[in-house]
Amino acid sequence: MPSTGAPDQAPDNIPRQLTSFIGRERELQELKRLLERSRLLTLTGPGGSGKTRLCLQLGAEVADGFPDGVYFVALAPVGNPDLVLSSIAQGIGLRDAGDRPLLDRLRSHLENARALILLDNFEHLIAAAPLIAQILQATVTLKFAVTSRAPLHLTGEQEFEVPPMQVPDPQCATAAAVAGCESVRLFTERARAARPSFVLDDENAASITRITRRLDGLPLAVELAAARIKLLPPASLLARLEHSLPVLVGGARDLPERQQTLRATIAWSYGLLGTGARRLLAACSVFRGGISVEDAESVCAAAIDLGVEVLDGLEELVDQSLLRPVEEVAGAGGPRFGMLFLVREYAAERLAELPERARVEESHAVAFLALAEAAGRRLQGPGEQEWLDRLEAEHQNIRAAIDGCTLHEPCEALRLAAAMSRFWGVRGHFTEGRRRLKALLDACGVESPTRVKALNGAASLAIDQGDDVDARDLVGKSIRLSRELGYRRGEAIALVFLGRSLIASGRPAEAGPHVERALELLEGLDDPAAVATALLYAGLAAHFTGAKAHNVIVRGRAKDRGLKVNEYGGFRGDQQIAGQNEEDVYAALDLPWFPPEIREARREFQWAADGELPRLIELGDIRGARSALEEALPTCLELGDRWVVPVVMTGFAGVAARTGRPRRALRLAGVARGLCEAGQFSMPVPVEAELERWLAPARNQLGSAAAQIMAEGRRMSLAEAVPYALADEPEEAWHTGPRRALTRRELEVAALVAQGLTNRRIADQLYLSVRTVDTHVDHVLTKLGFSNRTQLAAWAHEAGLLPKDT
Repeated sequence: MPSTGAPDQAPDNIPRQLTSFIGRERELQELKRLLERSRLLTLTGPGGSGKTRLCLQLGAEVADGFPDGVYFVALAPVGNPDLVLSSIAQGIGLRDAGDRPLLDRLRSHLENARALILLDNFEHLIAAAPLIAQILQATVTLKFAVTSRAPLHLTGEQEFEVPPMQVPDPQCATAAAVAGCESVRLFTERARAARPSFVLDDENAASITRITRRLDGLPLAVELAAARIKLLPPASLLARLEHSLPVLVGGARDLPERQQTLRATIAWSYGLLGTGARRLLAACSVFRGGISVEDAESVCAAAIDLGVEVLDGLEELVDQSLLRPVEEVAGAGGPRFGMLFLVREYAAERLAELPERARVEESHAVAFLALAEAAGRRLQGPGEQEWLDRLEAEHQNIRAAIDGCTLHEPCEALRLAAAMSRFWGVRGHFTEGRRRLKALLDACGVESPTRVKALNGAASLAIDQGDDVDARDLVGKSIRLSRELGYRRGEAIALVFLGRSLIASGRPAEAGPHVERALELLEGLDDPAAVATALLYAGLAAHFTGAKAHNVIVRGRAKDRGLKVNEYGGFRGDQQIAGQNEEDVYAALDLPWFPPEIREARREFQWAADGELPRLIELGDIRGARSALEEALPTCLELGDRWVVPVVMTGFAGVAARTGRPRRALRLAGVARGLCEAGQFSMPVPVEAELERWLAPARNQLGSAAAQIMAEGRRMSLAEAVPYALADEPEEAWHTGPRRALTRRELEVAALVAQGLTNRRIADQLYLSVRTVDTHVDHVLTKLGFSNRTQLAAWAHEAGLLPKDT
């Protein structure tokens, strides 16, 4: 180096890459920032995460800031920590000469060097880490960037965990939507290298999306998968990735052997673990979606002799990047850790080799059955949001437990599924819940209270989806079995759900007797939540049949039991709304689209937000109705209620319709129906009837444009729809939704198309080329979802783009 008599400038020995560097822009910017303020930067992450390639790119991009050179030192072939210093010396071009110790010579040589040394693959040489600290202590401006599956744990070390590449949203799996995603770009380019004719298109976009997600965006895995395109189209490749490790082989021969297959890459890290951490990793393979410290202790340590404390083992697995910390969930057992799919597959192979495998799997199922049943008892009243969130966090684990039990203990699987039915209804997993419950009811023929609970849960989910025929068949079976077993609570809940189904399908007069019988069965059972549910539907039946006197009776029953909405959801006991007749205030005046599962989660709803919403709108109390809706919508979103959000949107549509904003009303109605379609559920008949009555004047006013406006609402995402509903802006501020997506020039072109001008005439009028106008017209049609100019012209007329006299 210049200050030590070395050559004026050391050579730059960064290996030149033969393939393009894709993505990682954010990571590179952050690494540059960290390198500016740190002299020891360690890039950590699992094998195959792209640490080496990212570090090389970092070195190339910051080279101008290191006039004495950027040096790459490959440590993967070095098997002994004692050889680290000689490897560094060789990498920077320092010859081994003289009698001085090599550490002293390195410290002297690098004392004032403005250089960056890249140390690649340090994880198996951690014992040599103190030598790096000694070099840094003896130098002034020297910096190290290290790649390692484990941090060096040195003072002053800045760790940067290299994340997997970005993966696409599975809900938007079109070629245009996923083409810019890093992992898809990497897959596409590497696939094209193997098969030049390969292109990303709408036919294969969904398969490629699922491939990159299945591989967790791990760059090495994506590259190995893409190389298989020479033989397998994406759909076939995806099918084979159910067991990925045998497929992900055949990496470039000039790569280190451990990077030519994913199995070898993971085995490299596994080989660096102690015996206890290896056994813990194998046991952790039973988890899906996350592992809490509490669950690792209760499942792994209870089922297998680890030979190490769980916390120590977890720390070792995190250090070797085989587990990674993930976001904590309130009440979910402390810190949580995630495991990449490919690591879990490798760990599952190791678990299969252990004699304790069955015990570990059984322990996992028992733990999550206990969680689901505990949560089921707490999804009513205080703390329900925390429990909903906890079940959401553990949903993958519970699914795995159900799947595992289904093979060997289907009745235990049914017990677990029955406990989950309320969660499935609140969080919108209707189809999955019904499918699982049906299969398990068929697989387990034991007639027990568990079967009754499962039948009732399946019936509730069927009602959510508007399948009243199946719902009544299920509650019929539940009622018969409950009577055979003498299970009063099960029969009562089934009767309530029968009443709910009848109310939701527009037959409230038939519901009353069933709910009344439910209330009789519940007498003396000390189950206030079930009583509140029954009283709720008794009030609903009375409300929709106009039985005001019966409302008062229901009110009295609720007050006698001291039921309040902030405890069990359905009543406020003593509350009255100023200015309303007392007969109309009490009882369960909730509309049927707020079933007990939802109402129990709606502690923040004002009374007017549910039962009296249509009445408020009809009476012209728009401010009261809107205030209730504005409070309800954020609460629904916070709690994750996918079923109730579209119902609240219908309320916003009603408000808009009654305040002379037909376009807004139709668009919000479209949002509601789009959300129902996406969630595979339906709104009850009374809600649809009320909505249609509100929308009738808007449809008459806008004519053929009404359907197009509703279609715009259907296409809006929830993120777009929520601020739109809450904004309460006048009609003129929005016009039609798609208009906001068009540029000024596109709006001009759309208006001229509507006036009947050809593309050539439009080009002449706007001083553009015909080709440019062709492009603008194509963009406008695509953005608006139209297929011809006639549709565009109709939309432009409706949107007010044309002069008044046109």
